[in-house]
Amino acid sequence: MRGRGFMWFGLAVALTFAAGIGVTAEPGDDRQSQANGGDNDAAVAQNQELSVRTSDAWKTVWSRFYHPQTHQFFTKEPSRLPSAERVKRLDPNDCGYGTGMDDCPLFGGILLVAICDQYDVTHDDSLKADALSVFKGLRLCATAHGVPGFVARGVCPEDGKSIYITSSRDQYTHLVHGFWRYFHSPLCDEDARQAIRTILQAVADRMTRNVTPENNYDFLRADGSQDPRGICRMLDVRTHEAARLPMFYAAAWDVGRNEEHYRLYRKHLPQAIQQSLELPDLPRTEIARWIPPYAVLQMQCSLEVLYDLERDPAVKSQTEEAMLQVAEFAAEKRALTARRRNPSAREIAETALAQLTFGGLPLTEQQAKELAGAIMNAEYAIDPGAAYCLLGAYWKARVRGYFQP
Repeated sequence: MRGRGFMWFGLAVALTFAAGIGVTAEPGDDRQSQANGGDNDAAVAQNQELSVRTSDAWKTVWSRFYHPQTHQFFTKEPSRLPSAERVKRLDPNDCGYGTGMDDCPLFGGILLVAICDQYDVTHDDSLKADALSVFKGLRLCATAHGVPGFVARGVCPEDGKSIYITSSRDQYTHLVHGFWRYFHSPLCDEDARQAIRTILQAVADRMTRNVTPENNYDFLRADGSQDPRGICRMLDVRTHEAARLPMFYAAAWDVGRNEEHYRLYRKHLPQAIQQSLELPDLPRTEIARWIPPYAVLQMQCSLEVLYDLERDPAVKSQTEEAMLQVAEFAAEKRALTARRRNPSAREIAETALAQLTFGGLPLTEQQAKELAGAIMNAEYAIDPGAAYCLLGAYWKARVRGYFQP
């Protein structure tokens, strides 16, 4: 992330995955020690295979799940998405769950960050067009409906405007995080930056208008009604959700410099950091019920923005500690073991990405092997959600020095 020293870059060359680049291991360390110099032919070949499989994921999401007219990425082929008439009558439900157009900002935000990471590794200027396409789809989710500050889960390709009325913290988190990262990337042009300023400030203003005791701290659905499930609530929330609201205000302030957004960012920050630091002490039952791997990743994305923008040394240290705890939570697989089942490829990717987003806790050899195995074995045409998340995890890993082909 921008401007972060952390401890990673002091360790990056020495503490990296054994399956392709040299590492230095302390006695008893779980990392493997190898000689530098590229003489490990098996490791080089494995990393080349990972690069090919990542390319397969990339080609699959663009060829099967991307709709070029609306620039959106779905979890079903566009031809299988509901008609505008079905969407308008909220069939099959108000979120569009199960339709394939219910997570466009979530996966689009992850993909946009992955492209920014890919550019940081490769400096490939052709990625500018790809990033712009992803951005346009996310922008449509925030503008097609004409509801200021509302982020739809997806926009119907048939008419380019119909939406399901209920969004969620999840959708907002990845859109805001993706926009913030893209805004600061060399891939982003000034027209896109201006659009990001407008959208993120509208999101912040929606929070100010709607996140009130009268609305049960809900940012409200597109029709102005409260969501009864609590997935749009922004205050009086659980540990992994506490940093979302100040992150929205912080990102809006960072790109737009509105002093009211800054005031609200600072107002909500202390409680958010304090509550975030409670993560290690949560009981297994609460984790199993409320904190799946995708929520751990979203918590880390929120803290990343807050850490990057923090200038007070004491608060920055607390925020870094919170990020470390999230990374350790991911590394220990607490969100996975609490569910007592084998993780999916997507969950492996989300868990690795949550750890890798914090630069100071390198993957162990076993963790890197698990991520590599998920990349190699995922069925991208069947599970596009895994494809989006594995692309995110792979390119974040490459930024951190892993899997060099």
